[in-house]
Amino acid sequence: MKLWDKGIKIDQQIEQFTVGNDREIDMHIAKYDVQASIAHAKMLASIEIITVEELQQLEEGLLILQKQILDETFVIDAQFEDVHSKIEFELTKMYGEVGKKIHTARSRNDQVLVALHLYYKENLTQIKELTATFFNTLLQLADTHQNSLLPGYTHLQVAMPSSFGIWFSAYAEVLIDDVYLLNAALQTVDQNPLGSAAGYGSSFPIDRELTTNELGFATLKYNVVAAQMSRGKNERTIAASLGSLANTLARFSMDICLYMSQNFDFISFPDELTTGSSIMPHKKNPDVFELIRGKSNKIQALQSEMILITNNLPSGYHRDFQLLKENMIAAIEELSLIHI
Repeated sequence: MKLWDKGIKIDQQIEQFTVGNDREIDMHIAKYDVQASIAHAKMLASIEIITVEELQQLEEGLLILQKQILDETFVIDAQFEDVHSKIEFELTKMYGEVGKKIHTARSRNDQVLVALHLYYKENLTQIKELTATFFNTLLQLADTHQNSLLPGYTHLQVAMPSSFGIWFSAYAEVLIDDVYLLNAALQTVDQNPLGSAAGYGSSFPIDRELTTNELGFATLKYNVVAAQMSRGKNERTIAASLGSLANTLARFSMDICLYMSQNFDFISFPDELTTGSSIMPHKKNPDVFELIRGKSNKIQALQSEMILITNNLPSGYHRDFQLLKENMIAAIEELSLIHI
């Protein structure tokens, strides 16, 4: 099923190329599409496009799908192009024509946009919380080890006496700068794009303030063209904030790797937190921190990718935007795992 289907058979190679792995990626935004659909249905009922009874049916069906998503029993079959077409199909199967009414005054473009805004908002907030935990841990360690001596280096040469207290608290303070950027990214996505439709609004008398309040956005994206243009710009902003945090994690990891080496031997970890070598099993390798360093450097490269995909696009929607989702979502999921 395709939301744009006009009964014309599409070449299978073309379909595979254009759909790509959207089905797998869309599982990350499925619950947010349901959340936005419930808000949209409430709005349609408020302006009497659907009846109260139809709203009850749609809410009931959407909550069933939400439970399936949370239980991980929800599947986007190969016959569907994306999560949006799957959800609409399931609602239509449950309630007939009522299920199709959920698409009234809505385009797949603003469905994707609002789901991504909600996904970004929730996950950036979670990353901020994880960063706060790391920040507090660093301050506790700084207090514990404020008198533990550590050489200060310039050019990797021993320069002046210092302490682990200063070292731990330095990384804690740098995290504050990273949070400033995370806050900026959060403010950027905390704007409701729902109602922008294909990027030029809707002729229906929709109430965008209602959906803004229902979805918990701080404000709405007022200009419908600006709402569509936010796709790509959001990702560039988020990538910059994630990259800043990843830079801190990468540098911290590099320090750990240096300080664990026999040449420095300032710190050590329990055996169960390190790995050995196939030919030298006595070794205690900092594989975790080496992987954090490598993964963090991959995340820092994301901003360049987002810029290159969107740099010269004119206003309006373009299929290029589809390419933003995969690596952006992967980076957010990866950074959340690194924080664990």
